[in-house]
Order: sequence, then structure tokens, then C-alpha cells
Amino acid sequence: MSKPGHRSHRLYEAVQDRIAGACAYCAAAFGVKESIKEAGVPLLEEYDRHPSLRRLVRGGYEVMTF
Repeated sequence: MSKPGHRSHRLYEAVQDRIAGACAYCAAAFGVKESIKEAGVPLLEEYDRHPSLRRLVRGGYEVMTF
């Protein structure tokens, strides 16, 4: 999405400054780990290669699943 030719690039640009990171486990599973690093997005891996949901909840965020 960070590449100008991607169909969602405009959306990515609109939220780029709000991206805290990407799940390291998912990035590896989907084969996009290097692309994420190249885009300058940090890989989050506080808990078994996943972002820490506990940290987010303690920070006042509400976790939603759908």
C-alpha cells in the first residue's frame, strides 16, 4: 500500500502518520515482513511476535474484534 501504484495508496497516505506498527507474526505469515520494514513501519512483537493487547488496553484503547 505504500507504493504509489497500489490501489489503496491514497488511503495509506491519509493514515500513514497514525500507523503505530504491524504485527510481526502476521507479517511473516503473509510474506510481507521485508516490505513492511522497507515502508518504515515498525514490527510489533511484544508478546510471542504479536503486539501487546494488554499495553493497548492499559493505554485506554478498546479492543474490537469482527
